[in-house]
Amino acid sequence: METYLNQTGGVPWLSLLIFLPLIGAVLAAITSEGRDGRVQKWGTFALSLAPLGIAIFLAATYTGGTTDDGRQQVYQFGERLQWITVLNAWYMLGLDGISLPLVLLTTLMTPIAILASFNVRELPRYFLALILLMETAMLGVFLALDFILFFIFWEVSLIPGFFLISSWGRAVERRRYAAFKFFVYTMAGSVGMLLAFEFFYLATRAAGRGTFDIVELTRLAQGLPVQGIQGDLGQLVFAYMQQLGVVNVLGGSANFYMGALFLAIFVALAVKLAVWPFHTWLPDAYAEAPTPASMLIAGVLTKMGAFAMLRLMLPIFPEQMRQAAFVLGFFAFMSIIVGAWVAYNIARVPFRREGKLNDVKRLISYLSINHMGYVMLAIAAAGAETGDLNTRAIAINGAVMQMFAHGLSTSALFFLAGSLAERTGSYELTAFGGLRMIAPIFAALTGIAMFANLGLPGLAGFVGEFFIFRGTWPALTLWTILSMLGLVISALALLLMFQRIFSGPVNERLRGLPDISLREWSVLLPLLALLIVFGVYPLPLMQIANETALAVVRFFSGA
Repeated sequence: METYLNQTGGVPWLSLLIFLPLIGAVLAAITSEGRDGRVQKWGTFALSLAPLGIAIFLAATYTGGTTDDGRQQVYQFGERLQWITVLNAWYMLGLDGISLPLVLLTTLMTPIAILASFNVRELPRYFLALILLMETAMLGVFLALDFILFFIFWEVSLIPGFFLISSWGRAVERRRYAAFKFFVYTMAGSVGMLLAFEFFYLATRAAGRGTFDIVELTRLAQGLPVQGIQGDLGQLVFAYMQQLGVVNVLGGSANFYMGALFLAIFVALAVKLAVWPFHTWLPDAYAEAPTPASMLIAGVLTKMGAFAMLRLMLPIFPEQMRQAAFVLGFFAFMSIIVGAWVAYNIARVPFRREGKLNDVKRLISYLSINHMGYVMLAIAAAGAETGDLNTRAIAINGAVMQMFAHGLSTSALFFLAGSLAERTGSYELTAFGGLRMIAPIFAALTGIAMFANLGLPGLAGFVGEFFIFRGTWPALTLWTILSMLGLVISALALLLMFQRIFSGPVNERLRGLPDISLREWSVLLPLLALLIVFGVYPLPLMQIANETALAVVRFFSGA
């Protein structure tokens, strides 16, 4: 049995984690709605607590560990069953230190998004079913260790996102356009990734045994032995290209063909992560989606791109990562600056300007591009030619922490923006003013979410950004220095947004608006509390991620 998969002979915890939400989605969709879907709302919320409980249990019992050579993380709670024999595809699941924080984030955000959905009046059972289906797909991506299984979950995640945006979004014309753009961009980008892994399968089959096992492909890429397959992955791909006659026509080396496959996979993951210049679907999707969908898509779904870079790109393409690190750093820098600059310009437009140029959800969307740029910068630094083992691991730890913190703070901001729209009927910054005097508690909670998002010390966002800059400095010094400008610009954007909404003269039209409600407290309290807790004491999350980060970067250090 594979030494990298620690299988449990008892309860299949990971399968339960993935498929309990799917069962809930089916039940929600087929039961009668009754009074405003109250049964579905409370039922799906109660059921969504079960995966959260399982995730907390797994985190409490997670022990980590690496293989005897120290170059491969041991996956805990593993499950492995024969699935598609003709393709040698397996139903294989496992949990490591990079996937576990994202599993915790997913299972936490789902019940919170369901609570945020309690005001949905139009077909609530289908809305809630799609939320749970999205949870199943995202958890499947984070836990799958066979590419076929991974890719199925990857693509399934598009379906609930598309329907949530197109059916429950804001203005009909804009939401349909945003949903179509979201679906086409992410699905088209994924084609290259599918073709790349098809090449890996055919190349390994020609060498003895075809495999879609992500860990086996990782070991082959590092020159480590895999039973039934002889040779290095790059050389296997090159030999297969020779067999096809491609080398006779195009020439080139093994590095050339691996580089082409690397590019195909990078584009797919960069689209999902919304890295510049592949980011244009994101502002439309985030802005037009209903509030709970914005929270899940921004809080978790885009993290799938960064996770796949850590799972697929870094371990399988070490040489290509070294060669492309500076260029990837440039893409990250552009994401950071463009996201922050556009958000700043949305916040500072004259009061007479209206429409999407003055939309608070669009402003938060561009800040998400900015924050994911920091994650991309960390991943580029982890694979760069310079930098020792510790600084690479620090960069990956920072990326994991940043993803977790960003998921919490951005979800809180989107929820607060949606709550403002429920009260005022508008997302336009021009519609607000002086709300601090009318709803002081609401203003205070928005301030906490805002400061967490911009990385104030004492809040979780600061920890992620600090570790990212500490880890990227030795490897990508130029881009690290320039990217720090994004901290200043994004802070200005958020402060201007807060000023427009809560400061200045009171908008008389808004007098009498209610302050924070009990439902809003129930959504915001866990998000803001965790931002504070992990800002003060991030060690539990960092310990989970660190051993896996060290195992990943040993591929580059030669340790």
